[in-house]
Amino acid sequence: MDRVAYADPAVIDIVASRFIPVRVDADRRPDVNERYNLDGWPTTALLTPSGEMLTGTTYLPAAGLRAMLEEVSDAYRTRHEELDARATEMAAARRARRAPSTGSVEPDLSASEWIARRAVGECDALHGGFGTDGKFLHVAALRVALDEYLRTGDRAIRDTVTQTLDAMADGQIHDAVDGGFFRYAAGRDWTRPHTEKMLDDQAGLVELYADAGRALESERYRRIARETMAYVHRILSNAEPASFFASQAADESYYQLSSAEIRRTLSAPVVDRTEFTDLTARAAVAWLRAGVALEDRAAAEFGARALDRLVTLTYEPGNGVAHWFDGRPGIRGLLTDQVHAAWALVALHEASANPTWSMLAEELMRTVMRTHWDDAGLGFFDRTSDADTGIGLMADPVKPLATNCLASRVLARLSRLTGKLDLQEKALDTLRSQTSLYRQQGLFGAHYALAVADVVGS
Repeated sequence: MDRVAYADPAVIDIVASRFIPVRVDADRRPDVNERYNLDGWPTTALLTPSGEMLTGTTYLPAAGLRAMLEEVSDAYRTRHEELDARATEMAAARRARRAPSTGSVEPDLSASEWIARRAVGECDALHGGFGTDGKFLHVAALRVALDEYLRTGDRAIRDTVTQTLDAMADGQIHDAVDGGFFRYAAGRDWTRPHTEKMLDDQAGLVELYADAGRALESERYRRIARETMAYVHRILSNAEPASFFASQAADESYYQLSSAEIRRTLSAPVVDRTEFTDLTARAAVAWLRAGVALEDRAAAEFGARALDRLVTLTYEPGNGVAHWFDGRPGIRGLLTDQVHAAWALVALHEASANPTWSMLAEELMRTVMRTHWDDAGLGFFDRTSDADTGIGLMADPVKPLATNCLASRVLARLSRLTGKLDLQEKALDTLRSQTSLYRQQGLFGAHYALAVADVVGS
């Protein structure tokens, strides 16, 4: 859309004359992305002056974008009082629905079985993966299913896992030339990939394929894990100082070339070299664990060094870690960074037997217990109340399921490492806050099953 739709002179004129444009980097502001994303990138959201949503869309060509902008601006010019009042009513109704519950539901010990059964039931018998439309990578659901197979020996679960791992590796969602995996495939058969490559996806797949290689005694899966790590080391990381980068941009024309020699005649898609704390922590954990599964000590050491460096650069006593570093620390107050950094620090303690790492992890979790905890409804909000002015949807409290589930796992691990029982109770309360929600998200609720297994066993 940057190259075509938003470069269209008529679009430029309409935006400049009729709107106040606000561009948001979804990686740098996950809290904005959480509230305004319309089920995909790029999102164009049209708002009232109070920040409420009028309408919006994901991808549009130039003609469609012009038409939408003209229609909405014409409507708002002639009916703004009506539309503002409607937006205010919708905001009040939304906030009433989101009023915090004072109750909680005990952890669902059948969560892993439910996710694994759902994975089997939704598995595409022809092409692997889940559903009969476009295909997501679904790393967490595959992790739950793999663990459930190891626990039960259920062949149907094993078949679902192996068929999907094989299909991803063989499909166009896997870049067989440069390495790495794309984020999403629009085709049921893993074709027509959206060609951005995200560090988070690579990290999840490195850990998943490495563990599946060991659990299922598959050299092929181990090789895919190594090749994906090699892609990250070439493109999405820096050797000295050790660091991970956020993503490599999409470029369909580049990735349609199936020859490495021909690709080398073109400029490779640009890399966002921003170092994000939560993404670096996610990758560090994957590198630590893949280092063990693949007997690759250098990989584990790289993950540890990258984590140590970024935490050192972004940490501020009493205020946790910042969200990014690009010569200076970026925004503070986001739950995702504290929780992922703490999870990685716990993993580093477990790998090194050095309690310094878990002490810092506990300090980060104590900080979010003070600044992000919902005393009325349990669980953690995704941002502190003073992270920005509360305008529009930014005033809405959000408790992301995946991050809360990871927070419960961190707290439980810290409780076992330190013997502090209050951390285990907080882990249980965090888990309780998500029990009634996880099944609503289908396979995306797999993070809850992982947390149940970690916090209370299953």
